[in-house]
Amino acid sequence: MYAIGSKKNLISNELCKDYYETVKDLLSHELVLKMKDYIQHGTTTTYQHCINVSYYNYRLCKFFGLDARAGARAGLLHDFFLYDWHVDRSMIHGITHPKKALENASAHFELSECEKDIILKHMFPLTIKPPSYKETAIIVIVDKYCGLAEIFSNIFNKIKNKFSKKQVF
Repeated sequence: MYAIGSKKNLISNELCKDYYETVKDLLSHELVLKMKDYIQHGTTTTYQHCINVSYYNYRLCKFFGLDARAGARAGLLHDFFLYDWHVDRSMIHGITHPKKALENASAHFELSECEKDIILKHMFPLTIKPPSYKETAIIVIVDKYCGLAEIFSNIFNKIKNKFSKKQVF
């Protein structure tokens, strides 16, 4: 298990041990695993996207001396909406899915106030209400970074595959 742009195995790498211990119960939960059934950006599943966001949110929160546990756990649940948002491609998903993710997460996991804020406001400024915690401000940036990295990774892979299929004479 890797985060986008990282060569560290999040399960076996010694430097990632704390991260994995923080989220391993969530990673094995049957409904969290259900996120593998939905595509988020390009070919990246919602599950992988949430791992990407969770890992980098954890690292940045830890670096800044913030609540890395809340950052990691909420990062993993921030898109816990469990539906295919591509069916209705309107901007309304960007505004409504944080509330649905929080409802789902609250129904299945005990969440701190910080974790709730992270999940509910990760789409700021679309969600209008600004972050109440520094950890939430971090996920706002990390989520956009990971989304863009996933999209560009997908585009790069398509281009690479297209050129690798061409025969050179």
